[in-house]
Amino acid sequence: MADTLEFNEIYQEVKGSMNDGRLRLNRQGVIFKNSKTGKVDNIQASDLAEGVWRRVALGHGLKLLTKSGHVYKYDGFRETEFDKLSDFFKTHFHLDLAEKDLCVKGWNWGTVKFGGEFYTIPPWKLVVGNNSRRHS
Repeated sequence: MADTLEFNEIYQEVKGSMNDGRLRLNRQGVIFKNSKTGKVDNIQASDLAEGVWRRVALGHGLKLLTKSGHVYKYDGFRETEFDKLSDFFKTHFHLDLAEKDLCVKGWNWGTVKFGGEFYTIPPWKLVVGNNSRRHS
């Protein structure tokens, strides 16, 4: 198993905007470098709480959740890259890369899941603070 994985032409989703760049995974964590701005996002391996592999508009995507509640989304992977990423997550981050099927058919909305500053009803993720009609 290689100590580093690199992916070109990966898109980071930030508030609905897709930013192209390069993603690198190594023993220390995950690094994304934006191609246009040069900005580098670094997620430490010790801060990773969960990794999710999912089908998205641009092929397949990787959703990373941190222990502090932040969510990072990267799209543009090929289906064949799942095994390589899954093995890397097990070996270096000691996490299982979960496969998640998103609801796209319209008749299964799933159940509400609370986590960090978000609550999720597949296929939506809503910021708790933005919902004025919430009840405790």
